[in-house]
Amino acid sequence: MSIVNEIREKQNLLITMINSTFDELVEKVEKLQSEGNLEEMNYEVEYPLTNSTGFKGKKPIAVKMNSKRIITPTWKKVVENILLEVMQDNSMKEKILSLRDVLLGRVRTRVSKIPDNMRSPIKLCEGLYIETHYDTETLINLLIEILQIISYDYNNIKIVIKNK
Repeated sequence: MSIVNEIREKQNLLITMINSTFDELVEKVEKLQSEGNLEEMNYEVEYPLTNSTGFKGKKPIAVKMNSKRIITPTWKKVVENILLEVMQDNSMKEKILSLRDVLLGRVRTRVSKIPDNMRSPIKLCEGLYIETHYDTETLINLLIEILQIISYDYNNIKIVIKNK
């Protein structure tokens, strides 16, 4: 009989451990749900802008900068929205405007006053176009290059990526 009692004790110990573990998990999920972060935890991953090589083959969801979350379904929108946000500061806007027809690529102008020599330009404002016909890594590196040239601190910019 002592063996049966020992088995029952072990069974009760295991049941207590399992119940305790599930109680902790339920508590965590309830906390995440109350904070509204459950979907974000499962669905999204945040990376710094400088992770350009890690973005290849990934799908952007949003950009987080200056306490804002801006929905960006494409890499072109990522670049456009970041530059539009940067251009809210007039001194930064002037610095970006000074790059027109100066920041050149091998084949096309990358920042220009007119979109004529560009394959896939985005218009940031009147007389300012950015070439976006690049792969993800090159496009993000162009953005970083522009931000470096104008001395903009881009360390606070995060890219939210769809988690597979």
